[in-house]
Amino acid sequence: MTCVAAFDVGGTRMKGGLVVDGRVEPLPSQVTAGLDGPSVLQLLVTTVRDLASTRDIDAVGIATPGIVDGGRVAVLPGKFPGLVGLDLVGEVREVAHKPVLLTNDAIAAGVGEATGGAGSGHHRVVVMTIGTGIGVAVVQGGQPVGDGPWGGGLMGGHMPIASPDDGPLDSNGGRGTIEALCAADRLMDAARTFGCDASDVPALLELWSGGDESAREAVASYRRSLEQALVALAHAHTPSVIVVGGGPVSTSNGWLLDGMTAAVGRRLWVGQQCSVVPAALGDAAALVGLASLTMGSL
Repeated sequence: MTCVAAFDVGGTRMKGGLVVDGRVEPLPSQVTAGLDGPSVLQLLVTTVRDLASTRDIDAVGIATPGIVDGGRVAVLPGKFPGLVGLDLVGEVREVAHKPVLLTNDAIAAGVGEATGGAGSGHHRVVVMTIGTGIGVAVVQGGQPVGDGPWGGGLMGGHMPIASPDDGPLDSNGGRGTIEALCAADRLMDAARTFGCDASDVPALLELWSGGDESAREAVASYRRSLEQALVALAHAHTPSVIVVGGGPVSTSNGWLLDGMTAAVGRRLWVGQQCSVVPAALGDAAALVGLASLTMGSL
């Protein structure tokens, strides 16, 4: 059995776990909100050093936002200033004395859902993660499609699905993209537009579940953009399944995805089959994916 220490570095917290044969033993999460790049690196180094002194691990996997190239974050707008260019892999390897893999967080989560989650059993899987941005990964045979820092379909969130002339901006400063129209904040924007008195997404879900008309209209409006995004991803990558998940926007209860397979299917090429399903692994997705990718590289 191979034990991988996996860490998913998010904008507010770093989730960690020991992954053995796809099973995750969670480690305590740690706050990353407000940290700069050197502080994130120090957090990783300290955590891995302490862990390696008490547990027998075979490798370390790390997932971060941004474009990853050669063991370093190469592009990361708006998060962890000073992280770009730091030798994360080299510094962590020095204290772990084990192989270290660094990859993009959407790729890690995508591989996790494709190999051990809702996409298991499918050859080609698209995973779309809804959060402050939109993460997209395309996985075939358990591996990201395409190599190099821009591989894996991770730029799918910046695919245009509407006019570039108006509407909110995505993280790259573009309008009319999947991320611009489907990020979690758009759901709350829709709630305000339709006069729904919901303070956050869980409150909106509660109102929707109770039949509140303004909540129903808000969710229906957001679903139209989500359908556009899913149709575009289905045409672009021809998967047999698209897995949709995310932290702030729960997809497990069907409120966003109920009937979405049929809605998307009506707009696909004749004979093309693609189901839309909720993610299954939650916070563990990136950890499971990191273990799979790391073990594959050993």
